[in-house]
Parts: sequence; C-alpha cells; structure tokens
Amino acid sequence: MIYQSPTTIKGQVVIPKPVRDMLGIKPRQNVVFSVDKKKQKASIEPAEDILDLAGYFKPKKVISALKARKLFEKHYERF
Repeated sequence: MIYQSPTTIKGQVVIPKPVRDMLGIKPRQNVVFSVDKKKQKASIEPAEDILDLAGYFKPKKVISALKARKLFEKHYERF
C-alpha cells in the first residue's frame, strides 16, 4: 500500500498512523533514516532505545557508583 504525506515549510513530515503501527513506532520515539543516494531511496525504522539493552550485557566486574563516577571524571572532560 502507498501512503502520502505533505512536507511542511520546515521540512517536517507526518508519518501516517498505519505506517507507524506497522513499523511499531511509538509517540516521541526516535526514528532512523537509511538513504541510498544512488537509487534516491530512503527507508525509515524505529531507533532502538538504549533501555531495551538493559540486562543484555553482563559486567566483567561490578563497581560502586561512586567509584564509577570518579573513574568517569578522571578519564572524560565535562562540557
């Protein structure tokens, strides 16, 4: 099925509800655009949420939050 949506002056496009439902895109969720310049085609898919990875990886070593913060501040510069 083909869906059409206008582009606003700012270049924004509304993704039609049937397309959002089919792709599983939720309100306020980021999306990823993949562009093939040669074919002049683009695809869209929901971006993975970092929270979906919770519990997926097991740490090699468990450290306290205080120690983690000290290590972070030692190795990374604040902006």
